[in-house]
Amino acid sequence: GLVAVLIAVAAYIIFVRQPVSQATQLGLDLKGGISVQLKGSHGNGKPVTRQEMQTAVQVIQQRVNALGVSEPEIQQQGTDEVIVNIPGLTNRQQAVNTIGKTAQLGFYEVLASDPAFTGQPRVVPKDQVQKTEKQIRQTLKNDPAYKKGKTKILFEESPPLGGGSGVSVTGYIFHDQPELTGAVLKGATLNRSQNGKLEVDMNLTNAGASKFGDFSEKIVNNALSSGQPGNGRLAIVLDKGVVSAPTVTQRLDQGTVAITNDGLPNGIPEAEAQQLQVVLSTGALPVNMNVLSVQQIGPTLGADSLKSGLLAALVGFGLVLVFLLVVYRTLGIVADIALLIYAFLLWGIVVAIPITMTLPGIAGIVLSIGVAADANIVIFERIKEEVRRGKTPRSAIQLGYQKGFRAILDGNLTTLITAFILFALSSGSVRGFAVLLSIGVALSMFTAIVVTRALLGVLSGQGFHLSSGMMGVPKKEVSGKQPAGVR
Repeated sequence: GLVAVLIAVAAYIIFVRQPVSQATQLGLDLKGGISVQLKGSHGNGKPVTRQEMQTAVQVIQQRVNALGVSEPEIQQQGTDEVIVNIPGLTNRQQAVNTIGKTAQLGFYEVLASDPAFTGQPRVVPKDQVQKTEKQIRQTLKNDPAYKKGKTKILFEESPPLGGGSGVSVTGYIFHDQPELTGAVLKGATLNRSQNGKLEVDMNLTNAGASKFGDFSEKIVNNALSSGQPGNGRLAIVLDKGVVSAPTVTQRLDQGTVAITNDGLPNGIPEAEAQQLQVVLSTGALPVNMNVLSVQQIGPTLGADSLKSGLLAALVGFGLVLVFLLVVYRTLGIVADIALLIYAFLLWGIVVAIPITMTLPGIAGIVLSIGVAADANIVIFERIKEEVRRGKTPRSAIQLGYQKGFRAILDGNLTTLITAFILFALSSGSVRGFAVLLSIGVALSMFTAIVVTRALLGVLSGQGFHLSSGMMGVPKKEVSGKQPAGVR
């Protein structure tokens, strides 16, 4: 009954809960994706440390996981490089923008801007953005608010107000150092405003909320003293790009600051909002990450590898079934049925967790099939020994399970220990191999001890006669007299 319930649950997970074509997730080597090579550096030429690179790898891991990617492979290479393999992702720019952003967040008071606050933003074609920014920079350097060495000029590039083609470019003058940094943040979330527009809400710490309140009040007072009440602006700068520069009309100390784009019908574009939320939530990278290469791994090689891997697994599985049938006769038939159930339950577990399938993962499954067959072999050999001593088949089966269990337990425990060590000391697809091997070993013990025995119990309950020959033991090897068939 337990076996039947487990089979039904596995069938529901694989075939009913979602389309069977989507039931198994594939890794980078089978599905394709993007591989990014990054190099860490400091702007002042100072060499990066191993600790800084380890921290950078952890931050990148959090960012990639936040993208919803299954089993990314992130490895440090040498002293200052990181390789990031992301399965299933096809947007190269999204990957680079998300994992490579330094994420140095700063809050600034806008000292001056071009166009001026009441003017219309400059909308230019994409290929004219750099030229336009150069022109704006020259204009702002002549503004009284600009003080060389004490202020800096940064730009905001955004979609045009009300939609349309081109890029809206605005230049700002800020103090050289931010009033507040990302240290005041404790996270960020995606939300919808009251008018239904997408926004990113930055959640401040208690101390950060107080500091933000003082800063926003300072902006309001400065605008009032300059004779422009209501025109004070606060800029949110990520790395060297202005994300948003909203007006501030009152003290803001509620603990949450919303980044919005009211110029677009739906607010911040969804892809941009998700990227911003991920970067703000995971924190800043300790070093600058420069992109050395971005490679798109196509699915063609992955499809061929998947076909070859599955063919190897099926051939190996078929040979094991034939071997058990030839050597153990009736017991082999029972073991074959148990192994088929084992394979189906394993598929159900892979889909339910879910586990991303890679070539090393397929190798882990093939190896676990051998472990499952080995568990049955240990028990069957013990049964055959008892039959040779003259025991009845029913007694031989009972004694075989009793005496074979310890050997199965010892052997599988050593395999599990090896798998745990692999998981702890490796990363990426090697971890996938260790996980699938561990699951397969645990499930193989279940099928050998519970499923196979249950099937033999069903045969006995139905009055099926087992002779020594049917169990793979010739009559001449049986000591003492034994009936030809015993229930």
